[in-house]
Amino acid sequence: MALKHAVQAVLFDGKGKGTVLAADKADFTPPKEDGSFLWIHIDYTTEAGKNLLQQRQLDQVIKNNLTDEDTRPRFFHMQEGLYLSLRAVNLNPGANPDDMIGIRVWVTPQLIISSNSRTLLSLQDIIQYSAEGRGPATVSSFINLLVERLADRAENVIEQLDDSFEELEDQLLGPGSDDLRNNLSELRRQAIRLRRYFAPQRETLQQLLIEPPEWYSKRDKVHLRENLNKFKRYLEELDYLVDRAIVAQEELIGNYSEMLNRRMYTLSLVATLFMPLGFLTGLLGINVGGIPWAQNPYGFLIICLGISVLGGSIAYFLHRRKWF
Repeated sequence: MALKHAVQAVLFDGKGKGTVLAADKADFTPPKEDGSFLWIHIDYTTEAGKNLLQQRQLDQVIKNNLTDEDTRPRFFHMQEGLYLSLRAVNLNPGANPDDMIGIRVWVTPQLIISSNSRTLLSLQDIIQYSAEGRGPATVSSFINLLVERLADRAENVIEQLDDSFEELEDQLLGPGSDDLRNNLSELRRQAIRLRRYFAPQRETLQQLLIEPPEWYSKRDKVHLRENLNKFKRYLEELDYLVDRAIVAQEELIGNYSEMLNRRMYTLSLVATLFMPLGFLTGLLGINVGGIPWAQNPYGFLIICLGISVLGGSIAYFLHRRKWF
């Protein structure tokens, strides 16, 4: 089962079992039975999603937040419910993980309304678990399961990012290249973008843990604390990755500078060696009278021997001075 429609509803029995309701026949009234609750998910960019949301007896502040395109992780109480906005890594085909997907959730003791505009695999996980009887038993456990799935998928992305960075670090030991520098910069940008969204997400979950609603069970608070610790650890790992990237870039720049200096040094030695030889050959090549050995049949041989001796003497001098 998957969330494929503009409006989707799932009825939970309070024991971990969820049933997907047909969108065209669903009764979107919250259940009256103890323990059961209803989850409504909408695509806020569609007319069907907007119409259903407008029909609900919700405060306009909640409606605006559920349909707001530009949002950031945040949390607040209102009446008997809570609003929670979170960010998830984008694992859709062809997408960049740091192109984060926003998920907005309004939760009351018997009703959950969530909204987003793109496919979110973490929501699909909840649907799958519910079909297998392993879904959330309460609305607070629904929040925990959602946060847990967001954290687990973020962990996979960070691990892949760390593996990719280690491969680039190994390549730093070999010859540098423009591709290596570009890949290193891209990994650093990804880590910075992920850190940018995970930092307020950590603060949001911290606030929820400090100020939970009355219906948030003590057991679910413990699970929420564990998920909060995951995001704290992710931020520490991202900070560490960014620092490593800075050091690696400095090392890469240093390697380029050292390579350039060696080449310039070699060119300087060659110029030092051949400059007097070039001066001598240029002087002897002047087309005027009085050039020594111009008529001597051994003149060319004498000049070659002289140039060889001069070149060898210069090379010996440079070697004695430890220039090479």
